Amino acid sequence: MSTEIERYLSVSARIETGDLDWEEARAIGLSPDERFVLTYFSDIESQTIRYLRMLLGMKIAFQPAIAAFLTTWSYEEFFHGHALARLLSECGHPLEANRVEKVSRKARLSEWLESALGPLLSWAFSNQFPAVYMSFGAVQEMTTLCGYERLEASTKNPVLKTLCARIAKQERRHFAWYFNNAREQLNRSRSTRVLARKILELVWVPVGAGVKTTAEVNRLFSTLFPTQHGADLVHKVDVRIGTLPGMTGIRLMERYFENVV
Repeated sequence: MSTEIERYLSVSARIETGDLDWEEARAIGLSPDERFVLTYFSDIESQTIRYLRMLLGMKIAFQPAIAAFLTTWSYEEFFHGHALARLLSECGHPLEANRVEKVSRKARLSEWLESALGPLLSWAFSNQFPAVYMSFGAVQEMTTLCGYERLEASTKNPVLKTLCARIAKQERRHFAWYFNNAREQLNRSRSTRVLARKILELVWVPVGAGVKTTAEVNRLFSTLFPTQHGADLVHKVDVRIGTLPGMTGIRLMERYFENVV
C-alpha cells in the first residue's frame, strides 16, 4: 500500500467522547437551528453504510488502498453520526430508534439511479471512474468539513464545539485523501478528465440532497452560511475543486444554488 494510506490508517480511530461533560451540554442545551443541523448531519453520517454498499459493487473497491480507506472512512463516519445523535439525546431531543431506516426510505429517484448506474459505469469506464469517485468525494468532504467548522465557530454549547472540532479534524483528513487521489487519477488521461468533469456537472448535488428535500438543503446552508458566509463558501469550494486537473472554472456550488434559490 502507498505511504499516504499507511499514514491515514495510523491515525484512524472512532471519535473520542468519553471525556465530554454531558451534564454541561444538557445545561446549555441546543438552539432550534442547532437541533435541525445536528439532525441533518447525523442522518447523513449514518447513511454512509448505504453509500458504502454502492461502492462495494464497483471495481475500484478492490484496489487495496481504496478498500483500506473505505473501511476506516465508513467506521469514522458512523461514529460521527453516533456522537451527534447522543448529543441530541442528552439535550432532550432523541432521534427515533428506526431513524436510519426512516431516512433511507426518503431516498429520491436520483439516489436510486445512482445506486443502480454507479456500479455499471464503474465497470464500463474502469480506467476513468476512480477519478469520478475521488472528485465527488473531494467536493462532498470539503463542504462537510466547512459545515462542521462553521458550527464550531457559532455554537455556544462547549460540548458541541468540541465535537465539531474533533469531527472536522477527521473530515479534513478525508478531504485530503479524496483530493490528492482525485488529482492523481485525473492526471492519467484527457478522457478521464473529460468524463469526470461531465459527470460532476451533470449529476452533482450537495451532501444529503439525495435523501433530504430541497427546502431542507437550503435551510442547512442558509443556517450555517448566512449572507456573506454563503457566498464565501460557494466561491471557496468551486475555486478549490477548480484547481484539480481538468476542472478549471467549474461551477458546481454556484450553479446549484442559482437554480434552487
